[in-house]
Amino acid sequence: MTRQSNEDHRKEQIRDAAIRCFVKKGVAKTRLLDIANEAKLSKGGVYFHFKTKEALFEDILEVVLRRLESRWAFEPVADQPADRTLHRLIVAHLSTLEDEPDETRLGHLLVAMTPQHPHFRDKLDESFRLMRALYGGVVERGIADGVFRAGSPVTMADCLLAMVQGLAYQSATDAEGRLPVRPQDAADTALGMVLAEPRPRHTRGADRVGAEAPLPS
Repeated sequence: MTRQSNEDHRKEQIRDAAIRCFVKKGVAKTRLLDIANEAKLSKGGVYFHFKTKEALFEDILEVVLRRLESRWAFEPVADQPADRTLHRLIVAHLSTLEDEPDETRLGHLLVAMTPQHPHFRDKLDESFRLMRALYGGVVERGIADGVFRAGSPVTMADCLLAMVQGLAYQSATDAEGRLPVRPQDAADTALGMVLAEPRPRHTRGADRVGAEAPLPS
């Protein structure tokens, strides 16, 4: 391992420990010594990379937001039906929130801190803008194709994101960060909110007219 890669690894170790401390104690009550103990390093080992707790928090914020930007700044596959694309997008979004509980809890903490820190609010707004554009683009395509009901793509995207984020907030009550419902079930429900009309389900031997088709997985 090169010196640079070793330093990068050590910084990531400190960030991960700091996130756990911030989530448990809050930023105000966390000390550099707490972070050092959590990372199993000396206080000097942390101080070598980050002179203050505030500098470390800002660094974490930048890293997390760059990660979010990389995760959400993409164009979904356009040759798939919009309902299938939306279903997969919601499942992936919720699964990521559940698989990264510390990052999810840090996001909750940042939202709570925004009234006192406009700087955080601006950065969070940028990440929400990316997610809103991604969801809104899929919804707009679905409306144009007649798959989704008529309406404002922006409003519908905001409502879908509110549902996703609301489920993420509820995961805070679970020690393992689990969501209150399965991502697939949540995606099924979300699709029911925006589909233009139920699709008929075909059963073996007979058609069930008017029955709702199974949602894509």
